[in-house]
Amino acid sequence: MGLNKGPFIVSKSISVDDPYDTTDPDVILLPKDPPGSFEDVLTIDVCVKQPGKTKVRIDSMAQIAVNISTTEDVTPFQVTYEVLRNNQRIALINDQMQYDTSSDDVDRHNNFPNYPIIDNNPDPGINQYVLRCTDVLCVARIDVTVGSRSLVATVFESK
Repeated sequence: MGLNKGPFIVSKSISVDDPYDTTDPDVILLPKDPPGSFEDVLTIDVCVKQPGKTKVRIDSMAQIAVNISTTEDVTPFQVTYEVLRNNQRIALINDQMQYDTSSDDVDRHNNFPNYPIIDNNPDPGINQYVLRCTDVLCVARIDVTVGSRSLVATVFESK
């Protein structure tokens, strides 16, 4: 634990001005090929010395930006947002929407999935927590990007 045996925090965050600007090196365009390809958008390592007495609270957020360039009446998209510990999923959000694109303009959708979870069973040693995003449907005229994002682990002793 920390020097005074209290909770300690490990965090990483990335901020971007425009989540649709794919020329920004911090904006991630989710892959379409092959379908189901994912992108690990943030990773942190947390050391656990006493796994039976330790819990890890994970707070995560990702700005999911969907840019739709089609004039079909309704266009579906689906993005999954996962938190993994040592390559095992411990949480999942499924963002699925039928988006009305009946106008002639390019349409955009922006979402900020986030939620806290408690990892009651961290492994001893280094635990790698990963924030992973997947463009599930991989529609040709829909670009899904990840803009600002953060991953925070608060490690504390349970009683």
